[in-house]
Amino acid sequence: MTETRFQHDLDGHDPSEPFTRRSAAYTSRRLLRRARRLLGDHPALLPLVLRGTPGSPKRAITAQTEAVIEGFPRSGNTFAYFALQDANGGPLPVSSHVHVPAQVRRAVALGKPTLFVVREPVACLASLLTAAPHVRIGPAYDEYIHHHRLVLPLVDDLVVGTFEQITSDFGVVTDRLNERFGTSFPRFDHTPENVDRVFARIDAHYEELYGDRASERVVPRPSPVRKAEKLWLTEQLAAPRHARLLARATEVYEALAARAG
Repeated sequence: MTETRFQHDLDGHDPSEPFTRRSAAYTSRRLLRRARRLLGDHPALLPLVLRGTPGSPKRAITAQTEAVIEGFPRSGNTFAYFALQDANGGPLPVSSHVHVPAQVRRAVALGKPTLFVVREPVACLASLLTAAPHVRIGPAYDEYIHHHRLVLPLVDDLVVGTFEQITSDFGVVTDRLNERFGTSFPRFDHTPENVDRVFARIDAHYEELYGDRASERVVPRPSPVRKAEKLWLTEQLAAPRHARLLARATEVYEALAARAG
């Protein structure tokens, strides 16, 4: 294990553990996150959620919205969004990155072509906890399970894409979206050049959105800077003390991923 030591507050673990970080400022961030989760279950409360979401005017579902891409954070949302934009060759009105079940419910109710992205829980939560160090392991599992359970009853009215499908052959996912909704979104060709261009667009987007606050910890793409911490978090997430939570998270993930074709 690397000798670098961060101080994350993860379930009250021994502060001498690697990557365990504590900060009084995290308490308020946790409270805000919990409030957002509670509001995010209900489509009627979406305006309140969007008000606190960066770039929210572009995320709201409107009459002009041609597609909705949603999922739990760090599941492949960003790559899917920018790959679809890249394949289109120009701006495409896509709503994405609200990260609450109510947004999916609204999209389905309006009959919008909807892609819900899923990622297996340990990898997904390791990425989330690296980017959001104020989040604790137990609540992160609870969020993951709750989010996916609320979306599961909607699977017949949307398309599910796994992280692996989205990041290795997004064209196949686009084909299923077009088949399900009768759309004609251009197919993303998963060449190294196209993938590099998508990652460049992701970097530029996060720099524009967060400015100096954009960092290697936050931007959703592969990064050697985060590697050691993710490895440690992966160990913690898969530890025996979290076995029950992992089993519940895996169960709902597999139920959704089974619909990914």
